[in-house]
Amino acid sequence: MKKEIVFVGKGGQGLGLMGRILALTAISEKKEVASSPSYGAEVTGGLSQSEVIISDKTIDFPGVLAPDILVVMSQEGYDNWISKVSKKTKIFFDSDLVKTILPRRASHISISSTRQATQLSSQKVANMIMLGAVVGITRLVSLSNLFEVVKEETGKFAETNLDAVREGYKLGKKSLMQKR
Repeated sequence: MKKEIVFVGKGGQGLGLMGRILALTAISEKKEVASSPSYGAEVTGGLSQSEVIISDKTIDFPGVLAPDILVVMSQEGYDNWISKVSKKTKIFFDSDLVKTILPRRASHISISSTRQATQLSSQKVANMIMLGAVVGITRLVSLSNLFEVVKEETGKFAETNLDAVREGYKLGKKSLMQKR
């Protein structure tokens, strides 16, 4: 199993944190991982992305060539990446921030993470809601290991972030049930 994941959106949305948490969770599960964040000229508000590769075997190239999973938190990020996906790519997008292009080139999964975050506590946890949804649908890592890493990485905000991950996980599971 090898999965290439890209988190893309605007600087300040916590994309680097999403990538870091996913990478550390995969490492805790003894998987091979390559991870790299990148930011545009303007960190807050500019295009930002984080790439993570998870594999059971040695990773020979640390960059994402063709994403298996694309997680989009801004229209600019979607517009930048949509031409680079294949029909096999799962695209998770924040339906509050992104309008998708039709006809769809890949599987699109709508998660209203910004709206859910605002209802839960703060728009700042939209990234954790999205991460929970991604893990709920893809099962890239276990939920219990994800919780442990979220606790370690988010410190005094751990409970708020864990609630957001739980909410996202539920949204992801609900999305799966609706597709059946």
